[in-house]
Amino acid sequence: MQDCRILITRPEPENALSCERICDHGWSAVALPMLEISPIKDSKQRDAIRSQVFNIDTFDYVIFVSKNAARLACDWLDACWPMLPVGIHWIGIGQGTTQALQDEGVPALSNPGHTTEALLDWLKPAKMTNQKILIVRGLGGRPELGKKLEERGAKISYLSLYERKKPDYSAQTFFMLPDINLIWVTSGESLDNLSDYVTQHKPEWKTLPILTPSIRVNQQAKEMGWINASCANGADDNSLIKATEFHTGK
Repeated sequence: MQDCRILITRPEPENALSCERICDHGWSAVALPMLEISPIKDSKQRDAIRSQVFNIDTFDYVIFVSKNAARLACDWLDACWPMLPVGIHWIGIGQGTTQALQDEGVPALSNPGHTTEALLDWLKPAKMTNQKILIVRGLGGRPELGKKLEERGAKISYLSLYERKKPDYSAQTFFMLPDINLIWVTSGESLDNLSDYVTQHKPEWKTLPILTPSIRVNQQAKEMGWINASCANGADDNSLIKATEFHTGK
């Protein structure tokens, strides 16, 4: 697949950046975001966010679940804290999220893995007792991380900065797409939305190679009928590019 055409389903603005990376590697990129990220706009909710950010120095750990959570949180931190508070463990889930924080001057650490499950393995239970932890995410995010940390004695709060929405595409959108050789999907929710559209408009895509970010999402893909799903062991570009190189033989 020397002329491999890859469908990128990341939300913007990360989608455009991934497309650039793909083109740099000599492949072709087709952008079709399967999530829309919409920052919280309601004035009362924003007032509540501002209050939480002003009190962020009361937490022992602040955990960011995605690059979008990191990007939007950094905007709030810049507005509320001219200098970052000290004494906080800043943690990004996955290398991409951690790098986004570091690029904005937040001294974040990342667990060796790339998933919520890997983070839980990394955070030793004995160190979590009575620790105050703030989880930065989108509205309605996965509850597993908070529940597991609470079981270890931690005190959990959430900071929701954005909403995730399913993009509205017509049949014409899919009719106009070029032929696809491989698909990148970077979350379970993106996979859900993609599968809905593919079932309606492109059922033949279920036979294409599809790269997923984790074992959990890979199993989800197989249960949805994607017969050529592979785990890239990460949602970041580097992990997906490495997996793509394996598939293309490049």
